[in-house]
Amino acid sequence: MMSRFALAFVAVFAAPALAEAAYFSAIEDLPLPPGFTERASAGEGFGSESGRIVLLAAEGVLTPVAVREFYYEALPQLGWSVSPQTDGTLVFQRGREELSFTVDSADGRTMLGVRLVVLPAPSNGD
Repeated sequence: MMSRFALAFVAVFAAPALAEAAYFSAIEDLPLPPGFTERASAGEGFGSESGRIVLLAAEGVLTPVAVREFYYEALPQLGWSVSPQTDGTLVFQRGREELSFTVDSADGRTMLGVRLVVLPAPSNGD
């Protein structure tokens, strides 16, 4: 668990770098890679008592490697931890949230798929 001091320290020093970034509309604290635009037709969300899922997409001209490096650098500053996967999928965890990315390129464009899964808070019966 990150101490309040450490969280405040990260917020103060990460803020200038991330303040200029654009963010996904449905996930307010998830930055878009530089030069990427969110695809409005791709945003979908599902929610129930068993959790919530948000699906988003964006595209831009950064290479897939640059997109991955962007998230490896930016997300830990926002409280996310890398969750290594054997298949190379880019996955981060933060509390009850899991954020996963697909990054593909074609015709000089890079497509970014995002999936956020939020598990419900445990109840007394859990």
